[in-house]
Amino acid sequence: MKKKSKLPIISLVALLLVASLGGGFFAGRAFNDGDTIANIMQQFGLGEYAERHEPQSEVQTWDNVIEIQPGPEVTDGGYETTYIYEKVNPSVVSITVYGNQSIAALGSGTGIVMSEDGYIITNAHVVDGGTNVNVTFSDDTNANGTIVGMDVTTDLAIVKVDKDGLTPAEFGDSSALKVGERIVAIGNAGGLSSTMTQGIVSGLDRDLGEGARSLKLIQVDAAINPGNSGGPLINRKGQVVGINSSKIADVDYEGIGFSIPINEAKPILESIITHGYVTGRAVLGVSVVELNSSNGPINGLPSEGVCIMEFTPDSDLPGQGVQLRDVIIQANGVDIVTTDDLLTELDKYSPGDTFNLVIYRASTRRTFSVDVKLIESVG
Repeated sequence: MKKKSKLPIISLVALLLVASLGGGFFAGRAFNDGDTIANIMQQFGLGEYAERHEPQSEVQTWDNVIEIQPGPEVTDGGYETTYIYEKVNPSVVSITVYGNQSIAALGSGTGIVMSEDGYIITNAHVVDGGTNVNVTFSDDTNANGTIVGMDVTTDLAIVKVDKDGLTPAEFGDSSALKVGERIVAIGNAGGLSSTMTQGIVSGLDRDLGEGARSLKLIQVDAAINPGNSGGPLINRKGQVVGINSSKIADVDYEGIGFSIPINEAKPILESIITHGYVTGRAVLGVSVVELNSSNGPINGLPSEGVCIMEFTPDSDLPGQGVQLRDVIIQANGVDIVTTDDLLTELDKYSPGDTFNLVIYRASTRRTFSVDVKLIESVG
């Protein structure tokens, strides 16, 4: 047989309080801030209960029943997010890009003021294909911008406005970031300028190159939306540590955004400002497709290596007898299984250097070795 549970005394008191409220008791009675719990009980005719339970030491008042604790943003050694916003937002701009003689915008994004004299950082994909750029500052003033240069490989670009006295951002050390560290992002999200989101560093050194030469990225869970591209990723000290670049956009994914580390971006940006492109980057002057067990054998090609699909006009390979659909299987004695393998080897050399390749030709089913001269990438 089940025992009937007895309602605790404190629950009974609570019920009596509710019943009194329902009967309009408060219509003619109010409590003072200094009333103790026992005094309030006595006003409800519960003096005997209150006398038995009145604390004998410190008097408990309504003022100290709940202790308000500071938010986490002031306990991690950093600034409050409101202060970070006030500090950094003047250095964040909205960018709208137009084509040649077009009225409608091709796209929009965000930029970071790099210098007082008008150099602005953004993503290459924000300005790619555009000829005219409109820059809107945090005070709603506008200026025409010109594209100084871009590097599609790393998705970085520089825009210049003819304006002095701008507020440059303070840049921090992206190599000091740790997983779990608080970060914020500011940008022109969905056309809503100066939108701020907050999150943490979810991962470091993420590789999303998918066969292209790219930088290792910072993964964050702060909301990164269309229009945020080119905007700042900011640490808890109010310093820009990354340039927001992309997110995984799929209904099955949530909170996976990526930012280019400022330490890696800095020399690239400086080269773009000085030369209009990234100097000293050696390339073969080819476009390739990475082979695997699905796309290789079915086309009479190996299941590993990279297949040459296109040459640039200045490539040295055609002059050395290399043809389209030839497959690079070795570079300087290193087996080339993926495109990343080839790019890793290229990064060790400079334009003008001699580079040895072992080529497989499907039409003859033979391999041969060739020395080619590396050229400089200009974009």
